[in-house]
Amino acid sequence: MNKILGIALVVAVLSIIMVSSGFVMGASASLGVNRSGGHCDDLFAGHWTFDWDFTAGTILSIINLSLAAVLLTVYIGIYRRTGTQFNLMLIIIALTLFCFSIVANPLVSAVLGYEASGLGPFFILPDIFALAALSSLLYLSLKY
Repeated sequence: MNKILGIALVVAVLSIIMVSSGFVMGASASLGVNRSGGHCDDLFAGHWTFDWDFTAGTILSIINLSLAAVLLTVYIGIYRRTGTQFNLMLIIIALTLFCFSIVANPLVSAVLGYEASGLGPFFILPDIFALAALSSLLYLSLKY
């Protein structure tokens, strides 16, 4: 029953994050940010447009961030119970994926004033691969 409750908690947290990120993207898109270099007095640099790749990259990064946080919590709990060095390495890997999810978020780039790279769908491929890795690690961690 404890594992089912844990999985339900993960799904609930991810749902809340998805809904809140949708509200953030909707509010940000209404700010009038564009790539044409037009005058924008908002938090962003004025070079971003909120196309599908920006929105998808942001949502995937937020999902990866939450999965990495849950995975980090699970690994810390396992490490406290067992104290093995292998679990310590898993904590380092989860922390690295957590930091990657923060840095890979397009909103972070926009806030810091960097322009979009123009890669289109290739812009979100690293997030898709990180999502697959985090999902499989979390599945295996909750299964055993």
